Amino acid sequence: MEMHQVRYFLAVCERLSFTQAARRCHVTQPSLTRAIQLLETEFGGQLFHRERSRIHLTELGRLVQPYLQDAWDKTQVAKRQAKDYTSKAPMRLNLAIMCTIAPALLIELFARFRRARPDTKLELIDGTAQSIEQQLISSKAEVAIYCRPDRAAD
Repeated sequence: MEMHQVRYFLAVCERLSFTQAARRCHVTQPSLTRAIQLLETEFGGQLFHRERSRIHLTELGRLVQPYLQDAWDKTQVAKRQAKDYTSKAPMRLNLAIMCTIAPALLIELFARFRRARPDTKLELIDGTAQSIEQQLISSKAEVAIYCRPDRAAD
């Protein structure tokens, strides 16, 4: 059983029309009908009574409908949670700091940063001014705090 078959089945249950269900699912009616037939083969019996102008669930259809609805609903919840998780995945910021910078100044900076961006993981890289500059050039650090006394301030 595939989820598109479940979606088609539920659309037919809701609309009680293969044509309207196909429109709702944005597929052709033959594709929807074939998917329902495959589902019926898998379940071992017809899920719908097909009469000229009327479609309704068979006993087997009524039996499996709540289970398929539950499976569909849980799948949608899982998709939403996965999307939420991946969109809120912790950000990472690589910060290179010159080893001679006074720690007292940095502690307050880090505390404020943590309060403002609790979802961001701060990775610290320490080193000399030259190694920190290389970290920036090679994109191993996005931000740096360092001083090059041999150069003009910028």
